[in-house]
Amino acid sequence: MILSFLSAGCVLAAMGWIVFRRPALALIFLFVLFAFAWRLVSTFYIDSFGPVASEQLERSIGPGISVVPLAISQGLVIAAMLLSFHPRRLRELAFRDQSPVAALTPSGHFKLSDLAYWAALSFVLALWIELFVVGSIPLFVAIERTDYLAHYAGPLHQRLIEWGPMLAFQFGVFFAMPALRAESFDRRFGALFVSLLAYLFLVGHRFSSFYAYSTFFLIPLGAVLLQKQVRGLSVRELLPGRTLRYFSLAAGACALLVVVAISYSYLVVRSADQVGTKLSERILVQQGEMWWMTYERIFLRGDWDIALAFDRLFVDPFDPTRNSTMQFLMELALPVSRAHFILAQGAAYTGGWPEVFFELGGPVGGFVLVALSAVAFSEFMFLIVRCFVQERFVTCLFLTPILFTLSINIVSGMVNSFIQLTFVVKIVAAMLAYVTEEQWRSRLLSTAVRTSDSLQAPATR
Repeated sequence: MILSFLSAGCVLAAMGWIVFRRPALALIFLFVLFAFAWRLVSTFYIDSFGPVASEQLERSIGPGISVVPLAISQGLVIAAMLLSFHPRRLRELAFRDQSPVAALTPSGHFKLSDLAYWAALSFVLALWIELFVVGSIPLFVAIERTDYLAHYAGPLHQRLIEWGPMLAFQFGVFFAMPALRAESFDRRFGALFVSLLAYLFLVGHRFSSFYAYSTFFLIPLGAVLLQKQVRGLSVRELLPGRTLRYFSLAAGACALLVVVAISYSYLVVRSADQVGTKLSERILVQQGEMWWMTYERIFLRGDWDIALAFDRLFVDPFDPTRNSTMQFLMELALPVSRAHFILAQGAAYTGGWPEVFFELGGPVGGFVLVALSAVAFSEFMFLIVRCFVQERFVTCLFLTPILFTLSINIVSGMVNSFIQLTFVVKIVAAMLAYVTEEQWRSRLLSTAVRTSDSLQAPATR
């Protein structure tokens, strides 16, 4: 237990240090850090208080020291994150001579933010209209969100479920964009984001959606804060008291909304008995149970099959359109027929990372794969922050789907996305967008330089 406590404590302390000493970095990686902390606490609970009953696995799990390899894996991600966002690299980024695009664009032109706002507003309004046209609002008729998606939802709702966090990230980009130029946040996109959360509440979504949408929305705000802090500004200078109060109120309202949504789901929609027991299992057991099964199989029994894992992950998964990692892990942990029945209902258990890398690499090679995934993710996050800070907003748009794929992988181990043709297309499209936007920026800059020289020439003569 002492080893488990020290392992979990060190990683949680590192996360706490990032939150208090480098809050901008915490905002950028909040999606991952929160998931890491939750799984770490859950795994420590299973290790320390086991054997504990797992309703989903229909068996008891724990005790052990499964938190140790999990903590090492998470520590590798944190180390890669701190190296990618090393202060020296940040100083080079913040003080590099990059002229704002807004300063180079001729006045009177339609702003990109205006175009984005009207497009986003049209989608959100159409989404609300579709909800009322369908007629069945899950909150009022006690419909589970998965049933609504399968039997009632219109095409716009289905697109939102596919693109939601990516849309939230773009709302965050345009919300925070003016702050790059020391202007006020664009509240129009804040209002759109709030309306999106209200919509999710009405259609029966609970914690996971609010968590994903909110953390993706905050990434650009973290990037702005990072830039300002490197330039010597404090959090108070970027976020004065009034602005901090608004953000605190928004966070409190979001938390209240989540509590109401969870309570309504358990008490009304599901009519569940023993709600306290079910919530404690959801919080303290289900987050870590799949990792404990992988730990028991690989680290304790030495039972892993790389060929089988590769086949079930990339060649012949149960449903190739979904996360094959959780499908494979559930097939290993449950009777196959039961696992397939649960998956056919559209459900899946929690976990996947770093389990998938130990299934593919064993107890030693798994750490190598974890380290490689950590470096790839942290370097990509630095890339997208750099593009945002340098106002490469078109490139940011094309990088957004890749951001979502990599983030989901580092939380749930979804590796089969990387072998899809669509993922290759996303990478090629992002590279083309970067090259095209760079050429366009270069032309704007050269035009601005020539104009400045022509204006200064008569004064010199």
